[in-house]
Parts: sequence; structure tokens; C-alpha cells
Amino acid sequence: MTILGIIGMLAALGFGIYWGLPPRYQPSPEELERKLGESGEHAKVRRHTTFFNLMQRKVERGSDRRRGSRRSRRPFRS
Repeated sequence: MTILGIIGMLAALGFGIYWGLPPRYQPSPEELERKLGESGEHAKVRRHTTFFNLMQRKVERGSDRRRGSRRSRRPFRS
């Protein structure tokens, strides 16, 4: 009886995972042409400020880091 319960739970878990998967997106060629437009370039994506973006925002810019590392690094000099 316990084995049947375990098998039933595993089957229910497998079915739940399968049921929860997103559907596979397969666009038609006409839809692809319409999305790409006449020039063949992708549309620009608008960036939104979210809570996670605010958490990951760096105070120091990359150009500042690169500029600072060149000054402080002096190889083969004593």
C-alpha cells in the first residue's frame, strides 16, 4: 500500500510539473516577418526600472574602474 502511495505521489508531481511548464512558442514565418519589419532589425526594448535593478545598480561606473586600474597598475617598475 505504501508503494502505491509513493508511486501515486510521484505521478502527481510529474503531472504537476508537466502541467506547469510554459507552452512552446513556435511563431509562423508571417509573424516573424512582421516582427522584424522591413529593415530586418529587431524592435528596441524599453528598459524598466525594477526593484532588482535598483539592488544591482553599481555606484561606480565601468569607465571609472578601468581608468582607475590603469593608473594604479605599473608592471615591471619598482
